[in-house]
Amino acid sequence: MNTKQLYHDWNADYYYNVVHTAQGGKASDCIKCGKCEKACPQHLHIRELLVDVAKEFEKIR
Repeated sequence: MNTKQLYHDWNADYYYNVVHTAQGGKASDCIKCGKCEKACPQHLHIRELLVDVAKEFEKIR
């Protein structure tokens, strides 16, 4: 997502769909349990960020 937003990299869609999620595990699969946010050393709001990723790469509205 950073690469697409910061650098407008057209390859970002390819990498999301073919490389990063090839074995499963798309952003929309998140069950919003919050475990990732508790473990995140940067205190990111990962659940919210994954919604944005799904909208951008999976064309979910």
